Amino acid sequence: MTTQEAAPRALSEQAVREPLRARLARRQVTLAPASSGTASAVLVPLFERRGEARLWFVRRAVDGGKHSGQVAFPGGKVDPADESTLATALREAEEEIGLPPESVDVLGRLDDLVTITGFSISPFVAWIVTPFTPQPSPAEVARVFDAPLRSFFERAQGVPPFHGHTVDGEFVWGATGRIVRDLVDVLRDAGP
Repeated sequence: MTTQEAAPRALSEQAVREPLRARLARRQVTLAPASSGTASAVLVPLFERRGEARLWFVRRAVDGGKHSGQVAFPGGKVDPADESTLATALREAEEEIGLPPESVDVLGRLDDLVTITGFSISPFVAWIVTPFTPQPSPAEVARVFDAPLRSFFERAQGVPPFHGHTVDGEFVWGATGRIVRDLVDVLRDAGP
């Protein structure tokens, strides 16, 4: 499927979860050099609702920070107490949206990316395996919303670097948009 073909009608857990795990396990992950920016990690949380794979997103609280008010995946800076970047992603998802680590099946890792704002992001793809209702931290998160995975198979809108997808009234772009694009590329290779 190319970016100009129609989006799939719906992607179920069966079509996504294990094919994605297998594809992520086979690919070589590109890691950012340690000197490339502030180390951080995000969780790319997938789940199924009514037979359709979906993604959770957050809109950051307006707090004057570099990413204030932007759409993102749950995540943040690596804490010295974190054992790994995966531990960072899981800790931040629990702190930001109340997602317990034991409710997550980590499927694999996407390539690191370095942002123009000086962060090196390690994205981890996960499937939420238990019923989950987000409980956002008001200090960090203005809104939690979800979107069908299939909507990201459609062509991006706008002109780079401000191109992305509008879902549920929010614009997914920048580093988050690049992570979604990488996820879709891996899924296309997996063939769901």
